[in-house]
Amino acid sequence: MQKIVPFHIDEYGDEPEAVAIVPGRFHLLGEHTWFAQGNTLSMAINHYLYLCVSKRTDSNFRLFSLSLKERKKISASNLRYRKEDRWANSVKAVILSFIDSGYPVTGLNFTILSEIPADAGLGTPNALKVATALALRKLFASKLSKEALLDILEHANVQHLKTYPHRADILCALFAKRGHCVRTDHRKKTADLYPFPLEGKTIILTDSRIPRLLAREELGNRLQQCIEAYELVKKNPDIPKNMTKLTETMLDEVEIPESVRRRVIYIIRESLSVDDAVDALQKGDDLVFSRIVNRSHEGLRDRFEISCPELDWLVKRALEFVEQESSDMICSRLTGRGFGGCTYSILKTEDVETYIEKLNDYERIFGFKPLYYRVKPSGGARII
Repeated sequence: MQKIVPFHIDEYGDEPEAVAIVPGRFHLLGEHTWFAQGNTLSMAINHYLYLCVSKRTDSNFRLFSLSLKERKKISASNLRYRKEDRWANSVKAVILSFIDSGYPVTGLNFTILSEIPADAGLGTPNALKVATALALRKLFASKLSKEALLDILEHANVQHLKTYPHRADILCALFAKRGHCVRTDHRKKTADLYPFPLEGKTIILTDSRIPRLLAREELGNRLQQCIEAYELVKKNPDIPKNMTKLTETMLDEVEIPESVRRRVIYIIRESLSVDDAVDALQKGDDLVFSRIVNRSHEGLRDRFEISCPELDWLVKRALEFVEQESSDMICSRLTGRGFGGCTYSILKTEDVETYIEKLNDYERIFGFKPLYYRVKPSGGARII
C-alpha cells in the first residue's frame, strides 16, 4: 500500500476508500482458442498493478497514472471511448459497464501504478480493468460475485471497447493462486487451479522489443479465417457444434485455402494440448509438458503463422539447454498475440545466467535490446 497510497493522498488530499492489487499474466497454452470454446492455460506473475479510489463530491472522474505521469479529467457525460484517452478508456469502460448493470457509480478519484512491463503483452490493460472493477464493487456493489464481475468486465470489453472478451485474462486475474497455473474453460466460463512446482527451475519472460504495429489486425484476420472455415464445414449436419471437436479429416470435405486449413488444424490441436498439459502437470511428467509447449510454438510458427524470426531465435536459444535423455522441464514458446512481444522459457535455474548472456547476440543480430524478467506464479487480484 505504501507504494501508492501516499501519492493518492498528495494528489487528491484524501485517503483512498479502496485499494486494489492485480497481477500481470502470461498464457502458457491455448490463448487463441477462446473463440472456438477451447481452454487456455495461464499464469499470474509477481508483477502488479495497484489502484486507489476515493469518492468525490461531484459526478466527475479524475485519473492519475503515476507510472506514466499523466492525468485525465472526465465528466460523467463523457465516459464513452475516445482514442485520445488511451489507457483511461479501460477505466471508463468498466464504469460504464457497472452503470449498464444498474449500479449508481458517482464521481471518483483514481490513482494507478503499474509494475507490469509495458507493451510486452503481459496483461496491463485487463489488469487495470479488473482493479477498477474490484474497487467499484467495494464502493457500489459489495454483494457482487466474481462470476457476475466477469460478466461486467466482458461487457466492458465487448460493448464499450469493441474488443475480445479476454475471459482468460480476467479469470486468471480473479482466481489465480500462488504456485499454481489457471485453466480457463471458455465454454463453462470457469477457472481451475493446478499446482505448478518450480523446484530447481526458473520461468523467464523475454521481451523481444519489436514494434507490433499490425499484430492485432493480423491476429484478428486469422481468427476470422478460422471462423469462416468452420461455418463452411458445419453445413454438414453431422459436424460437431464445438469447433474444437472437429477432426482434421472433416476439413477435407470443404475447399479452403491451405493456409487457412493449417490455421484451423492449429486451433484443433492446441485445444487438445491444454488438457494434455494439465494431465502431464498432475502426473509430474515434466518431459511431456515440455514437449507439448515446444510443439505449440512450432504450431504458432508453422501453422498459425504469428511468430517471427526474433521470437524463433529466442525460443531456439532456450531450447539449447535441452539435454538428451533428460526428463527436465525445459521449454519455450511465444505468448500472446505474436509478431513480437514475449517468449516464456522454463529453464533449470543453473542455466538462466548463460541464457541471459546469449541475449547479447540478439541485439547484435536484430538491432533491438531485449528485456527479461524472472517471474513466479502469483496470487490473484484482491482489495488490500
